[in-house]
Amino acid sequence: MTKAPPKLTKIQAKALDFIRTSLERTGTSPTLRELCAYMGYSAIGSAQDLVAALRRKGFLHTPLKQSARSLVLTPKAIALREPSQQSTANTYVIHCLGAVPAGDPLAAIEERTGTLRMSVSMFKRPYPSPKDMFALKAFGDSMIDAGIFDGDWLVISKQEESEPGEIVVARVGGDVTVKRLMKDRDGWYLKPENNAYAIIRPNEEKPLEIVGRVLALQRVMS
Repeated sequence: MTKAPPKLTKIQAKALDFIRTSLERTGTSPTLRELCAYMGYSAIGSAQDLVAALRRKGFLHTPLKQSARSLVLTPKAIALREPSQQSTANTYVIHCLGAVPAGDPLAAIEERTGTLRMSVSMFKRPYPSPKDMFALKAFGDSMIDAGIFDGDWLVISKQEESEPGEIVVARVGGDVTVKRLMKDRDGWYLKPENNAYAIIRPNEEKPLEIVGRVLALQRVMS
C-alpha cells in the first residue's frame, strides 16, 4: 500500500508560499532572518525548525553547503503551484537554471533554482515564446560595460545561431560563459565588455557552440 505524502500544516504552508513567492519575484530565496520576520518569530531558531520540517517532508532540498539564500524548492513543492506557474499574455514565468560566468569561462551550474516572473514589456517584439527561454545568474565582472553585473539574472533565448554584436551564452570546449559574439577575418570570437579581460577565440580543440542569446536581465537589489 502506497504511503500518502506528509501534509503541510497551515504554518508550514504559509512559510513555503513565502519562499516560493520570493523565488518567483526576485530569483532568490529569503534568508532565515527574512523568513523569521515574515512569520513573526522573535528567535531565528523557530525559522530554522520550520525549514527543517519542510525539508523532512520533502518540500525543500537539503543543500550540500548551507548559505544565506540556499532554500530550493523540490519538484513536489513546485507541483503544488504548477497550474499558476504558467505564462500569461502580460507576464512570462521563466525557469532559473543556475549560474553562468561573466568572467573567465567555467562550467555552468545547471540546476533548477526557481522561477522569474517578468512583464512581457521587458522584451522586444516579436515576443519570444516562454517555452524557449530560461534564466541564468551572471557572476563575475567581464560584462560590466554592457550593463551586466555580478548577480544579475539573464533571460536567455535558446538558439544555436546568433548575429555578430549580440550578447550570448556560449560553450567553448566544455566551458560556458556570457560574452558578446563577434566576427572578423579570422573568424568568430567572444568579446568581453571589460578591458581587463582578453577575447576568447575558439579552435578545433575548443569549438564554439551557441547556447542562447541574452534577451533581458533582472537585477535583484540587496
